[in-house]
Amino acid sequence: MDHAQSTPIVSVVIPTYMRASAVADALDSIIEPGIGGRLQVIVVDNASTDGTAEAVNARRAQLAGLEFHRWESNVGPLENWKRGIALAKAPWLKVLWSDDRLEPRAIERMLLAAERNNARVVTCRAAVEYPDGTSVNRYLDRPTTLTPDIIISELLHFPAGLPSSPAAVLVRTDDARSALNQRLPEPCEKRAIGPDLLISYWGVFNGGIGVHLPDVLTRLSAGEDSISVRTPRAVLSSCYGAAMNMLLKESGQKIGRTTERRMRSRAALDSFLGGEREALISPRRLSLRATVYDTYQISSHWFRTLVLRQKTI
Repeated sequence: MDHAQSTPIVSVVIPTYMRASAVADALDSIIEPGIGGRLQVIVVDNASTDGTAEAVNARRAQLAGLEFHRWESNVGPLENWKRGIALAKAPWLKVLWSDDRLEPRAIERMLLAAERNNARVVTCRAAVEYPDGTSVNRYLDRPTTLTPDIIISELLHFPAGLPSSPAAVLVRTDDARSALNQRLPEPCEKRAIGPDLLISYWGVFNGGIGVHLPDVLTRLSAGEDSISVRTPRAVLSSCYGAAMNMLLKESGQKIGRTTERRMRSRAALDSFLGGEREALISPRRLSLRATVYDTYQISSHWFRTLVLRQKTI
């Protein structure tokens, strides 16, 4: 056997709990004829009792590198992620939530972009799918080189210009492990909001190159059990703000004064709107320019959501 052909180049980690049908769809969406023989696909199950094991085992023939690990008890979402990523053997990591799906050759195209640009992080556009059957494309629609300032600036938008979730990101496995060694405020870790952003961008904040692809390569679910859907907006914002702040502190990277003012102003707004108190960065100061801009964005978001009934996430 050719060792080069058998050694995995990308590990796909799929954390799941009580989503037998969805995890089957996620596995079926992994169509990678160019690198299929070099994929390690790991499903880590938080003690589901709904037939998840049967759904996974039924797909072993189509995915040669498929592994299934079911824990004896529910260890929580974040610990489930950590255990799955600890099992990854490949240098590259693709996290796929069990209710999301990939477009054909998505991993191959992201891997090619990483190799061409010598990048440690590759992000892409995503189609956000809603229970009523509608779908909206999200994130930047142009190729973009990712820097710490660009990442934070785009994450502060409503809706965000870049994904916070590794479901739309390809990263180095070692970077993901380093990111998960960091400790965010307890509410962020309990909710599993913030560690996902650390996974996504740790490589860029620690000296690597990041690139964004304008192609829709993944399809994200906006079902009622989605964390992004069921969590209040200010709580999401405060936990992701804590993650952004940690990326800056741990890496020593610098950002522009405008972006820094926006972070502090957003934290102040989140404190008014009910964000997680432990996660709010300090000092929190309302900058006139940043506050007007963020207030406009938030108002526009709620106008589109409540008045125009547009789909947002």
